[in-house]
Amino acid sequence: MLIYQGFQQAKGSERNGNEQISPYNGCIPDKHYKELHKLIDKQGNSMNIQLRQATEEQIDTIMDVYIRCKHDLDEKGLLQWNDHYPSREYFEEELGDGNLYVLMVDDELAGSATLNEWQSPEWSDIPWKLGNEWVIHALFLDPLQQGNGLGTVFMKKCEELAGEKGYESIRLDAYSRNTGANALYEKIGYEYRGSVYFTSKPEGHQEYRCYEKEVTL
Repeated sequence: MLIYQGFQQAKGSERNGNEQISPYNGCIPDKHYKELHKLIDKQGNSMNIQLRQATEEQIDTIMDVYIRCKHDLDEKGLLQWNDHYPSREYFEEELGDGNLYVLMVDDELAGSATLNEWQSPEWSDIPWKLGNEWVIHALFLDPLQQGNGLGTVFMKKCEELAGEKGYESIRLDAYSRNTGANALYEKIGYEYRGSVYFTSKPEGHQEYRCYEKEVTL
């Protein structure tokens, strides 16, 4: 399963699209999240998983993990990201603003995400139903760490932090062709609200599906 969150053009917009009926099914009840927080590694040991604010010293590692993720997507024909977004400059800017977070697994950096209030202009016509939202951008998980439930835990950690900061919902968009990521979001309770289209992306790779979920502590 590919766990990479969708595209939001950092400072630009094109047009938005039409709502669709979701092809994904299934949902994990919140009560099962606690069980996933104590994942077991291949040696049978409990894994220590934390979501922390990124530090300047971690930028090189964040870039290394991101590049592995991008190559993994590119090899599968999923043209989700390019050389302009996200970039090192993007990560450094979000770090400076206090919005860049990293998922640490046994003190090793396994993924990253930007968490803030900024929303793509394309989202303006999406029929959102929840308010007081926090937004997830550029979320990615190291391909070397995928397949053991960390994607679900990563999302739950983001939701918990949002609740601690007083937000009541999470919003995000996901590249439509990344069926693994879309299936994960819907499985853990995110509701599809419609699609937007970024015309700056290659033809056939412009649709991004918008989701939201109520934050519960």
